[in-house]
Parts: sequence; structure tokens; C-alpha cells
Amino acid sequence: MKISFVQPNGRTAFSICPEPPLGLAYLASSLLDYNKNLDIEIIDGFILSYDDYVKKLSELKADVIGVTSTTSLLGEAFKIPGMVKDKDAIFIIGGPGVMSIPSIRLHECGYSIICYGEGERTIVELIRAMEKGLPLKEIKGISFISKGEVIRTAPRELIENLDDIPFPARHLLDMRTYTDAWKKNMGVGFSPIISSRGCQFSCRFCSKSIFGNRIRFRSSQNIIEEMRELYDEYDVEQVFFEDDLFTQNRKRVLDFCDAMERELPGKKWGAMARVDTVDHETLSRMKQSGCIELAFGVESGSQAILELLKKGITVEQIKRTFKLANEIGIVAGMFLIVGIPGETDNDMDLTKNLIAECRPKWINIFLLTPLPGTEIHEMTKHLIREDVDFCDFNDSFGGAYKKEVFEVDPMERMKDIMNFYLEKFKGEIDPRFSIYDGSLMKD
Repeated sequence: MKISFVQPNGRTAFSICPEPPLGLAYLASSLLDYNKNLDIEIIDGFILSYDDYVKKLSELKADVIGVTSTTSLLGEAFKIPGMVKDKDAIFIIGGPGVMSIPSIRLHECGYSIICYGEGERTIVELIRAMEKGLPLKEIKGISFISKGEVIRTAPRELIENLDDIPFPARHLLDMRTYTDAWKKNMGVGFSPIISSRGCQFSCRFCSKSIFGNRIRFRSSQNIIEEMRELYDEYDVEQVFFEDDLFTQNRKRVLDFCDAMERELPGKKWGAMARVDTVDHETLSRMKQSGCIELAFGVESGSQAILELLKKGITVEQIKRTFKLANEIGIVAGMFLIVGIPGETDNDMDLTKNLIAECRPKWINIFLLTPLPGTEIHEMTKHLIREDVDFCDFNDSFGGAYKKEVFEVDPMERMKDIMNFYLEKFKGEIDPRFSIYDGSLMKD
């Protein structure tokens, strides 16, 4: 059986540093674990020109074509069944985007099966059913059409032991393309890794449609083995943990640091973190074990905005953590959000003051996107522009809210904050992030 997995083509400000589609690579490895003789390929639209992407899909011949999609890429995913000339293929779609729209819309586009939730076990059961002619109704976590009716099966349980999932099938990806792009543009051979699933926090703007709130961890030894593979086989110089939150469990972080010093001394890594989940000891141990970078979801320097977003952190915690990280020598970066209904010029000034005091080595600023299914969407849906289609939405070209919601255009606020940062810390910004020179933020 020939199975082709597809990451839809999409372009963002960060396309110059693409990352491998680990979700699809996990599906592929689970299938190969089930049957090593399956013929599997992964097509990553992020690393193809649009013309090459269209040509590749039009000539695609496979028994099963599996597509993953976020909400914003659904518009591109809708087109894929029509782009493939071979009409005998069975089209399957999954990913976080499918949770946000009625299933009939996807079925009408040509997708025979929709997968909900974690897909590693679902895809194996689907392929087994196709090989043996078994009924789909026994497979949890899917929808399909039978006799003109949409059938949605019972939800699939979360995978409890993440160590049971084989490492992503990176050998099916052109890993050199990813690491070379990072080396060229950021000066480091980078690769992402995932060590946990789920997040216990409840930020109002966050969608957790796949992994949910309950946190599950891989063992330190299992993580170390995958890191060793990345360092030894793929010329990776730094791995970055793209978990929703790497630092959720203090004991687990310290145990991992012990394992790093014992098994992979001198190797570099970084992670996503929260300011209220680290302290002097954890940051020191992380630094000692090779951690060179942490990315913090700060969002705002206004306590009122933090509370509106239900971040569960304080401005003082942000200041304390950045002070510690700077003293210890970890590159601390800051994610910020603007374009929040109700924000004022004073909130923007408070964010600038926070930046000035915290001295982050890099910042990334995003417009608030009230994705369907999030709490912030329900709170503010009456303020969203009538012409917004979240299935084909790129916040690089403007926010989702009506202009009259804000006293000052959020794009202008974004430019103002970025230009303030670039001017304030000229010469201090981490050189790996010099590519973000503010050109996207200037008129």
C-alpha cells in the first residue's frame, strides 16, 4: 500500500526557517512500526515553491493521502483532493484545524475520513481496516460518510505512555533542507523535539484541541535517545523542545538535566517555559546541562491585560525570571501579543517599560487571533470582522477584529513596540536573531 502524507503549502514571516512536520513523521513511524513494508512518503508544502507543490500533488499516485492542517491552513487543505488527478485515492485529514469546523464541510471537499485528536493509533487502525476490509465504525476518533449520513465515532482516548510511540520517521524527510536553512539564517543547525503533550494552564487565547489540559510526559531516557539520534545522524547542533510547556514539572526538569549531563554532556538545547515555573535552581541546572535558550510567553507588560487573557502570571514574576535568566546566562526571549480588545496606549507603555527592564535577547510580537473554540473567541466574537474566514487567515496582513475596536491600529502598535526594542537594545540582541531586524515592522 502506498501512503502519502501532505503538509499544505503555507507562507509566514518565519518560512525562512522551516521546521519538519513532526506530526506527520509520528504518523509515518507508527505505521512503519505496524508494517515495515508500507510505502510511505511525506510531502512538506512549506519547503516547496507553490508551483512545485502543485505539480507534486497533481502527479501524486497513492492509495491513501493523509493531510494535516491547522485552522489557518484549512483553506489550502480544502483544495488538495481537487488538485490530485488520481481520483482513486482515499483522502484523510486530521490536525487541530478539523476541530473548528463542521465535518460536512471537509467531506464535501473530498475527504473520506476525518481524524480527531491524537492520530498515531487512529491511522494504524484505519490502514489495518482498509487492508482487511474491516468496518470503520469500530475505529474511535473519526468521522466518515455512510449511506449519505455523516457518522462520527466515539472519541479516542489519549495515549497514556508516550514512550510507546516510535520516534518520528525523520528518514522520510529531507532533514538537510531544514538544518541548512537554520544554519544559513540563524547560524545554528536547529531541530524541534516534543517531550510532552498537554498543558495544565488555561490561557484564553490558546487552542488545545488535540492534546488537551492533562499533561503526559516522556521519560528522560526516551528523550535522550531521540536527541542522540538528532545529534549523531542529522548534524543537529541544537534541539528545541516545542512542548506547550517544557517546564510544567520541576522534578522532571531536574531529572532531565541530570540525564543530559550524564548522557549528552556539552550538547545544546532550548525550550518553551513559563515565568512562574522556574526558579534560580532550575535555571542554573538547565544552564549547566546545556540549555542555552528559553522562550517565555509574556504577552503583555500590563497586569490588566494578563488577567484578561487569564495568563495566571504577574508582571513581577516576569521581571524576576528575566533577571535570573540574564544573570545565569540563558538567552531569554519574549513572546508578546497586541490587538487585544480593550487594550490602551497605557497598556502599550507598560509593555515597553517591561521590555526595557527585562532586557530580552529577542522578542516576537503577534496579533491576537481569536481562533474558534477558544475562550477569547466566545468572549469577543461580536467584535470580529464579518469578512474574516479563519480557515484562510494570515494575521501578517491584519487582525481579525473590526478597526473601530481600537483607538490605534494594532499593526501600528506592533511596529512601535518592535522599533522601540530594536532602538533600545541595538547591539545587545542575540546575533542569531539579527534576521528579525524590524524590516517587517517598518513602513
